[in-house]
Amino acid sequence: MSEDDLFSNKGSNVYEIYLKILDLLKEIGPFEIEFKKASIHLLNKSSFGGVHPKKKWLDFILVTNHQIEHEKITKIEQVSKNRFHNNFRFHSEDELNQEFLFLLKESYQLMS
Repeated sequence: MSEDDLFSNKGSNVYEIYLKILDLLKEIGPFEIEFKKASIHLLNKSSFGGVHPKKKWLDFILVTNHQIEHEKITKIEQVSKNRFHNNFRFHSEDELNQEFLFLLKESYQLMS
């Protein structure tokens, strides 16, 4: 699976959101990208983020050691004692604000 495969037949806004997240991450530190069948995993030793492109929006799973209270979260799943998958739903890159950047950095550092 490739980036092109995952974003084909998706709105251009979905790819723009993904690129903006990658730009934010470049300010935080080095990371790896793993392409899966229907998603993209972002890694810093361990996976700290999951990109799930949808037709008109992008779901982004942020891995943390606590639940996050945020207006963009659609679902929170506790996957182990100290790991939570917080599902953000973004319709536009403008929704990637400073609060999200802070949470992204926190998750990145947690997985290093």
